[in-house]
Amino acid sequence: MGMLAACLSASAAGAVEVDFIDSKEFTDFSDSDRVVVSTQKAYISELTAFLEERLDNMIAPGHTLQVVITDVDMAGEFEPWRRGGFDDTRVVKDLYPPRIDLSFRIVDEAGNTVREGDRKLRDLGFMYAARPLDSDPLRHEKKLLASWIRKEFRDWETT
Repeated sequence: MGMLAACLSASAAGAVEVDFIDSKEFTDFSDSDRVVVSTQKAYISELTAFLEERLDNMIAPGHTLQVVITDVDMAGEFEPWRRGGFDDTRVVKDLYPPRIDLSFRIVDEAGNTVREGDRKLRDLGFMYAARPLDSDPLRHEKKLLASWIRKEFRDWETT
């Protein structure tokens, strides 16, 4: 939990705080010829907004949820052996499931930890629920996060 301590602030601006630690070292957000910095920032921004929106109403008044993402491995992989201009195309198949590693912590108004944990999220069956017409490049990762939220906070009282 050392990383979480570094991310805490004295006063929270909102009920949900999301941070990405060493995102340049992430499996799929690392600097490379295939993923440009502007795309990395857009992905981080989009996943942050997704988490904030989904979690905001799940946290009790006066509490703050801090989520720290430590790795993202998007569904699919680049298969450099493909030829004909497809070596920089992400190939999505069940062999390459989405993975997200994170830590979370809920603190009350006094700064006491109410709940915390480290999670390694995986969705080995992500292709079974795939929607062919969904063009969101983060659709599998968002589904993985939504599933975690449902499971992790289903018994959490917001009152």
